[in-house]
Amino acid sequence: MATARAHEPVLLDPKGPVITAIAITVGAGLFLGAGGACVYVTARTLDDLGETGNGWALAGAGLALAAAFIAGVGLSTILSARAERRATLQLATFGVDATALVLAVSSAPPTNDDYNQVRLLMRISGPGFDSFECGSEVPTYRFGSATQGTVLPARVNPVTRTFTIERPPAPPAPAAGS
Repeated sequence: MATARAHEPVLLDPKGPVITAIAITVGAGLFLGAGGACVYVTARTLDDLGETGNGWALAGAGLALAAAFIAGVGLSTILSARAERRATLQLATFGVDATALVLAVSSAPPTNDDYNQVRLLMRISGPGFDSFECGSEVPTYRFGSATQGTVLPARVNPVTRTFTIERPPAPPAPAAGS
């Protein structure tokens, strides 16, 4: 008997239309440029095989595979950007305001572009869905001040359990003249 399983929670970094357009443009450039290069190199290699023998066949095949790989990266970039933008729009439309209680904070490895990160274990709760726990790696420059017990504002899509969190609220400013 099949049972309905809840979606795994996913921390979403919202993507705006400009970032999405840039990512799709880069992906299309990679896909079309490398795809065209793949077709060209493959056709030239097959043409040259008849004239010069099979000496260049391996090099041509290697170039064609490299171009096909780059075209695949481009296609993946396009599909990923579209999916992230769709999730962002769904969260904005169907999301509910919630809170994320930080249960634990630990260090995490840096990102590929050398930003330091922390790992937050959070309990997300709000109206319209069952509370759930999720551990996510987030940038230190945004969430480094979060400690155990910090409550972060969140927005959750109750159906997909996709959510975003906001920076911790700033501490109150010291009173003047104290």
